[in-house]
Amino acid sequence: MEPFSDVFPIAARVVGMDKGQAIFRNGDVADAVYRVIEGEVQLVRRTPDGSEIILQRAGEGDFFAEASIFTTRYHCDAICTRPGTYLHVPSETLRLRLLNDPGFAMEWIASLSRSLRKQRAAQERLALKSLRKRVVHYLVDCGEDGRVTLDQPVIRWAAELGASHEALYRTLAEMEKDGVLQRQGQTLILLQQQVGLPV
Repeated sequence: MEPFSDVFPIAARVVGMDKGQAIFRNGDVADAVYRVIEGEVQLVRRTPDGSEIILQRAGEGDFFAEASIFTTRYHCDAICTRPGTYLHVPSETLRLRLLNDPGFAMEWIASLSRSLRKQRAAQERLALKSLRKRVVHYLVDCGEDGRVTLDQPVIRWAAELGASHEALYRTLAEMEKDGVLQRQGQTLILLQQQVGLPV
């Protein structure tokens, strides 16, 4: 993956990040856009009751905080959930590059389109009332032939699905019992005869 550091050779900088580290907090001045080089960052918003809503999981190659080129403050927290490195690009530098380099601008639009598709799928998933349907949606959308190997703990996946980890464990057990799901360690397999059928 090209880290884009050569696209912004002076202004951009590569920064290390540790698990649990906040890249920025809700309300901080929005002065940069970021790209994960290695590791993972989650964009999180907290509700008045203290629970978390995961807005985005940014992994290798993903940009995050793209909207900061048009806003003055960040509207969520960016928390490192897997250690690694990220690219820090000042917003003004990015705006100038987009204005002056059509090729780069097209690549940026393509990246935003991929991110938008992922976010739309995540929102569609959260709108489903049944946790079982959210699990099926995730496996169909994010997997290959209904097979997904989780790259995060179940407690984190539960938050992404808008549920408690207890509820998710219970739902997965029920799906296994009903013959809808097969589990092999971190790999979840949606049985073929169930794909596309109401569950």
